[in-house]
Amino acid sequence: MTDTKPFRQLYEAFRVLPYPDYPHDRELQDWNSHLLTLDGWIAGYASRIASGSMVAAEVPEVSTLVRQVGDLRRKLDEIASRLEEDRQLVEKYRSYVAALHCLISEIGALENQDHA
Repeated sequence: MTDTKPFRQLYEAFRVLPYPDYPHDRELQDWNSHLLTLDGWIAGYASRIASGSMVAAEVPEVSTLVRQVGDLRRKLDEIASRLEEDRQLVEKYRSYVAALHCLISEIGALENQDHA
């Protein structure tokens, strides 16, 4: 039987995490657009898994989603090194992306349990 307790704990913590404010920097705004897209997909899948209407094994291309969130994290680090403003906001984004990465990684772990 699949142990969903770690997933449920991560999902509940993610649900209460506020999405960071909109950035002023144009490059960070573009980055935020990519985050919003991934966030929508991952949060949607997580919601369906939590409700029982989907199992993790049905989430398409989990490894690609994990990689894309990792890519976003690295891109944020690159952007942050050039920013003068929005520094506090970048830290909020880092926390948010870390939580999103944990969530999709846990979905990947559940997927592996579903296939076992």
